[in-house]
Amino acid sequence: MPRQPISPSILPAAERQCRSRLHQLLNQAEGFLHGSLIVMARRCGKPTCRCATDDNARHQSLYLGQTLEGKSTMIYIPARLESTVRQWHDNFQQAEQLIEQLSQQGRARLSQAKSTKSGTTKSGTTKSAPTSRKTSTTQTPRKPS
Repeated sequence: MPRQPISPSILPAAERQCRSRLHQLLNQAEGFLHGSLIVMARRCGKPTCRCATDDNARHQSLYLGQTLEGKSTMIYIPARLESTVRQWHDNFQQAEQLIEQLSQQGRARLSQAKSTKSGTTKSGTTKSAPTSRKTSTTQTPRKPS
């Protein structure tokens, strides 16, 4: 059975704000990319190029490093897409930070609920904590083999 969406009014203000920022980011961002942006500096191989003699003049290119299905991959990012990829990478990092903040707030609410000896129901009403009951089980004796 699908769960009913919770009413934002029962959430702490900080959590409401964090959820709102995440919602805005998800709706406004063009894309999201997980991984590491890596700038590689290489020599091109032409003997007359300045990179052949000057280590500081190597050609730079951007790569997106990711681990997919347990394998590390490097995806070359063409210069014309660098700003887009950087923005998508930033979008992902912002979303990840917001989700981590929501997780921390959830852990705090869980800790508080555990320490009050009673929880709340979906409607926000207080519910008593369940009492532990011992149940007896009867074991049948084993037959010798």
